[in-house]
Amino acid sequence: MPAVNQPGQKNIEEGLSSRIVRGVREYFVSLKIEWGKISFPTRKELTQSTIVVFLFTVILMFIISLYDALMSILFNRFLLPPTVTP
Repeated sequence: MPAVNQPGQKNIEEGLSSRIVRGVREYFVSLKIEWGKISFPTRKELTQSTIVVFLFTVILMFIISLYDALMSILFNRFLLPPTVTP
């Protein structure tokens, strides 16, 4: 049996497709507007930020290493005394 189109079904389908097209168009228009708001750092700002991140990483690595060494000393000296073998 062939499908029977109900009155107004064609208009509903056309309305749905036009809303989809309109939504996609609005998305790309707003995307273009937002893309214009992006500000990229200058070469000097990028270099300074990179140096700050690198120094922070080195300092944090040093602090974690000190903490690890301290904990190793404390555990080996007080909590895990060496075992005596006969």
